[in-house]
Amino acid sequence: MNDRDAFDRFDRYCEILDSLIGATSVISEVEPREMGDGPVRAVVYIGTPEPGYVTGLTYGLSLSSHPDWRSRGRELSITVRSENVEWSQVPARMVATLRGVCPFNSGQVLGYVQPFVEDSAMNSVLLSEPAVEWSSGLIDLSCGEVDPKEPGLVEIIGVYPVHSSERDFVRSRGFDAFWSLEWDRFDPARAPVV
Repeated sequence: MNDRDAFDRFDRYCEILDSLIGATSVISEVEPREMGDGPVRAVVYIGTPEPGYVTGLTYGLSLSSHPDWRSRGRELSITVRSENVEWSQVPARMVATLRGVCPFNSGQVLGYVQPFVEDSAMNSVLLSEPAVEWSSGLIDLSCGEVDPKEPGLVEIIGVYPVHSSERDFVRSRGFDAFWSLEWDRFDPARAPVV
């Protein structure tokens, strides 16, 4: 098992998130590509930030490292206007598949062959600032102790579902060109804007 993972680290993560959100999370496990990399979990908040929305965060990406991250770990966050809680698990499924091979940088677009959930045609995501503000944007899991094997600071990266035509637009025209268009970032049932 990954030596960065510890039950108290995950507990701290959930306590911090529950406190920031003011709700209790529902946790689900997602099978990782490599069992030795440690667990991948979806931390889900139904009705957050308001009724009719679902918010999901990952746990497990910060157990890996990447040169782009400097001394921080990363986790992903999605917020959509939907009653379908399956959306909250999309980032965790991405982490389970791409952890260790993808940097998950803001401005990056990632695609999948099939739609993420049954009730939407979206099969890609755009990474950016998270939709929900997470205090300073960093979550400190160190408990005041500095351990070089365990990044204490975890940066939250936002995940926004997009259509494959929008993914192609981002790849050809750039993140800023797409982000500046008018589109509902919270509606996974919307029509493509390009």
